Parts: sequence; C-alpha cells; structure tokens
Amino acid sequence: MSPFLAATFLLSLCLANAVNFTYVYEWNEFDFVWPSGADTSIGQIKQQFNPENVEPQFMAVFGERIFVSLDSYVGVPASLVWLPTSGTSTSPPKLTPFPSWHLHKEDNCDTIQWAYGLEVDTEGRLWVLDNGSSVCRSKLWIFDLLNNDTTERVHHFPDTVVSQSNMDRALRDIVLDKTPDDYLAYILDIGSEHIVVYSRKMDKSWTVKTRRGTWQSLALSRSREVGELYLARDSRKELYSVSVSELRNEGGSAAVKFICTWTEDPYRMLFDNADVMYAAYYGKNYVFTWNISESFREQRFHEVKRQGASVPFTFALDTDGNLWITERYVTGSKNRHYKLLKAAVGARSYQFIPSTALFAASTTSQTFVTGEKSTETPESQTGTTPPTLESNETCDGVADFSEDHLKSQSLNTILIWMLVCCLICLVLSGAVIAWLTLRMKKMQTSLKQNSKENRELLPSTCESRH
Repeated sequence: MSPFLAATFLLSLCLANAVNFTYVYEWNEFDFVWPSGADTSIGQIKQQFNPENVEPQFMAVFGERIFVSLDSYVGVPASLVWLPTSGTSTSPPKLTPFPSWHLHKEDNCDTIQWAYGLEVDTEGRLWVLDNGSSVCRSKLWIFDLLNNDTTERVHHFPDTVVSQSNMDRALRDIVLDKTPDDYLAYILDIGSEHIVVYSRKMDKSWTVKTRRGTWQSLALSRSREVGELYLARDSRKELYSVSVSELRNEGGSAAVKFICTWTEDPYRMLFDNADVMYAAYYGKNYVFTWNISESFREQRFHEVKRQGASVPFTFALDTDGNLWITERYVTGSKNRHYKLLKAAVGARSYQFIPSTALFAASTTSQTFVTGEKSTETPESQTGTTPPTLESNETCDGVADFSEDHLKSQSLNTILIWMLVCCLICLVLSGAVIAWLTLRMKKMQTSLKQNSKENRELLPSTCESRH
C-alpha cells in the first residue's frame, strides 16, 4: 500500500468516527411512575392508559434530567414528563409527570393541558409551551428548576395574540433570546402568519406579522451581532430568516428573507453555539447537520436503518457539549421501539454565545422592546418589497447570506482539523512504512545468510560423492 493510499484510508477513518453515539436507554413500551394511595382519579387514568399512544415531541436537558413533551392523545395521562440522564437499573426508566401529577388534570385550566415546545434557559428555568384544550386557553409556563421546580410564572396568551378557537391555534415550538436585561421567547403558531413574542421582564406577549404564509419549524442563531430567526415554511420546502431586532418591535411587522429551498420538509431545527444547524425531515430516517456559514450540504449526522414514523427523532443539546437524540422505529403493524442516545459534539446550545458577541449585540441593537415605538423602521414598513422567489433557487446560494468573518472562521477550523488528521495519518503511515522496510531488510538479510550457507554446504557434499 502506498503512503498516499494509507493516509487517505486512515483519514477517512478519522472523519467517520468523529462522532460516536452512546446508548442510554431503550423502550419497547413506555410506562409511567404511578402514585400509590387511594386517589380514585389516578386509578381511572391508569386504567385508561394506552402506551401505544405515547409519542415524544420535544426534548430539553438540564442537569441530570431530560424533559420530554408528549403528544396529547387519548390514554396519555400527562403531556410533560422527565427521566434521568443515567441510571443504575438495567431496565429503562419510567416516565414521571413534571412537576407532579397534580399539575396534569384534563380540562382543569389551572394545570398543563398540552405541552409542546420546551426550552431551558441559561439560568435553570424550564419554559413550557402549553397549547391548551377545547375549554382552556393556551399558556406559557416558566418553572424554576433550581428552586424545587416551583412555578415562577404562568402567562395566559390574550385573544389578540393567540386565537382561543381550538381549531385555529396550534402553538408548537419555542426559542429563547437573552438580552442584556430580559429574556424574549419567539413562539411558532403554525395556524397563523405571524410570530408570537413574549417578554419575561414585562410579562407581556404580542405578535409580529411576517407576510409569507404559515411556518412549521423555527430555530435561532445568535452568533452574529444581531440574531437571526430561521423559519421553515409549512409544506413548501422553503427556508427563510428574519432579524430578531424586528421581532422586538411590539405590534409591528418583519421582512423575512428567502434563504433556500430544502429537498424535503423539516419538522425540527436546532442551532448550537457554533452556528451548526441540526435538522430532521418528516418521514426520513436521518438527522443532518449544516454549518450555515457555508453553502448548503446535507451532512448525515445520525441515521437509522428502520424508522416507519413521520416524526422519528427528537433532539436537544445540554450544557456539557452533548447532543441527546430519541429515535423511534416501528416493527410490524404496532410494535414501536424507542432509543435514547447521546453524543459529544463539543458545542452547547445556541443560547451560550461568546461574551464578545453578546456585548456587540447590546451595543448595536437599539430596538429592544419598550413602551414607545422604535426609532428604527422595519424593512416591511419602508415600502421595500422582499425579493421575488425564483423557482430554481436552492440552498447552494446561501453562502452569500453569511458574514465573511464567519466563513473565514469556519474554514480555518475545518482546515486546522483536516491538517491535524492528515498529520496523524501521515505519522501512522510513516510508522507502517518504516515497519515494512525493516521487515523487508530482515528478510533480505535472512535470505542472503541462507544462500551463503547453501553454497558452503554444496562443495562438501560433492566431495563426499567422490
């Protein structure tokens, strides 16, 4: 084998094994931690429990707990649960309602009705998006995980922000934007053409019009001086973005910018603090990554052989640089299986931005929400029309959208890692070549010695025949 081929082979092995997943749990069937006692209501719920209807939707990780929202199907007693990140038992853990059973009662509007989007902020608060029910309005819950999971706040969305018609509202996803003195939540309502914004400081919510149709998933990138909210359009395979500075203007509108056309429809998107997006398509058996500072290219990050589900994955980043993934696959007609895996990716949530970027954002953005109108005029209010979409536009042109310094930083990082891998592989190749050379020399020396002995032996044998 030539040194070049050996180096190429070893380099491919280095890259192929860059991310290793660790098996955590596997379930053939979910179950709950049922309370003991004489509570007849819990007994009735347990009798109605249908494990086949338990389907994870969103996930968040903090400390030694994983929080999971479940689809609100008949026979599912709680739509928000938690499980430990590790355990000593060989059997997988059961699901524990969060924060307790008492906060999960059907059609009791003081409890959680249908938890969907989840997010944990950098100060240990769990934000839970509650879509409500046919009799209960939608809400936003904030729990203090560092203070015995106490309920810090419950915000009821007014009719002017979220429709209280059970047929018209569909709150799904949430991302958090930390400013110098507040936390803002950007919330997706897939039944409308706007983004819902909530300010924790003011305990107030409002909507911002987007004028591009309805959305089905969102993700926040905060590595730039002004953050960008990425929006995947509902059933159109189109990706857009909007500056968060425009979302901070109460009651205004925001100009969305077309980024590219996906190959499929993504149902989940997530950024880390290195501007890498993790995304998954409906009905596809893989999760892929994309560094948005580069041209679009699907890099399959995790793939399963079987899945058979429209939403096969949920994923979340923790504070230690690990990505957690649940995968779902179906065997036969009803046999559903779930796995929980994790992988060290060396990056944290998009919320953990460098301090320099946070300082730049605080000094350059002057449109933070106040009781007065902003002095800046959104693009949509100046009469400027967003660019017309071209039918042949694809994600290959998105590199122009990223800033030059991000491109350079990403390219330098890639080149450094490639150089390190190449050096390692060249050293290994040199060691292999040196070992083969020494072995060849030993074989040649041995052959020469045997040949000499044979020549010395041959005359003596001939003389004995005389």
